[in-house]
Amino acid sequence: MSLAVICSGQGAQEPGLFASFPFSAKGLAVKKRILDAGCLEPAVAAWLEDPSADPDAIFQNHFSQPLISLWQLMVWAELSLPVPHVFAGYSLGELSAYGCAGALKPEDVVRLAGIRARAMDAAGAGELIAVTGLEAGAAGEIAGRHAGYLAIVLGPDHCVLGVAPGKAAAAADELRAAGAGMASILSVSVPSHTPFLDAAVGPFRAALAGVAWSAPASPVLAGIDSSKVSSATRMHESLPEQIHRTVRWDLVQLRIKEEECRIVLELGPGSQLAHALMGGRFVADARSTAEFRSADGISEWVQRSLERFG
Repeated sequence: MSLAVICSGQGAQEPGLFASFPFSAKGLAVKKRILDAGCLEPAVAAWLEDPSADPDAIFQNHFSQPLISLWQLMVWAELSLPVPHVFAGYSLGELSAYGCAGALKPEDVVRLAGIRARAMDAAGAGELIAVTGLEAGAAGEIAGRHAGYLAIVLGPDHCVLGVAPGKAAAAADELRAAGAGMASILSVSVPSHTPFLDAAVGPFRAALAGVAWSAPASPVLAGIDSSKVSSATRMHESLPEQIHRTVRWDLVQLRIKEEECRIVLELGPGSQLAHALMGGRFVADARSTAEFRSADGISEWVQRSLERFG
């Protein structure tokens, strides 16, 4: 029995993100390190110092990706935990997971997150639809009839589709007619994890090739197939691919269970990944950092859970 640490993606961030965790000198040192290294675009760095000047900027892709990665690395620096058996990350969170595992330096993670965001913004627009109550393969077939693709598989009847601009409403209607319990058009314009973003892969892959690699403390689970990544070669192969290929979070959850990681800690923002793992009975206990008031509380919960379910 062991611990897995997973990093959230975008979606649950708020303007008060950096005030939501009681950072001490450990986390603030990571922030200073990133700012001193110039890893953030000037506008993003300025937002970090005064979010109240433009609260909604955190929802823009080129702000949210580097800022969420920075926040997760700051939170990770605050924690005193046993070495996790595996790390994983949902979408953007996969990049942060490599930083938490020690494979990439914090400066490189944040800089790469900014490059990833800009490349994705430039690659092309589209629409995303969250679907429940319909088998993922069938939903993907419907997406294909509307110039779309299967973007993320979260479970047998839970997925996210990416379709061309202007196609989401008709696709959602067909999904509901086919039996979907929910077909909700998401308020995003970047069709992540679909071939619409083919053009974003090259710039990110080139940037990734230019950063230093260190052997991770534990493997990172690849989002595209849940394989265990513990070498630079495999990271260079798999991490860029999730930009334009389907993320198989369903397989990642199964791999966490197969690896007997009965305790999971989600580095937010948000807690949906932890709740899904508990709801699907993949693990004995899973919680998010968003559910605690202190770093000590997180560390104490992990230790108690490991002892309880050991």
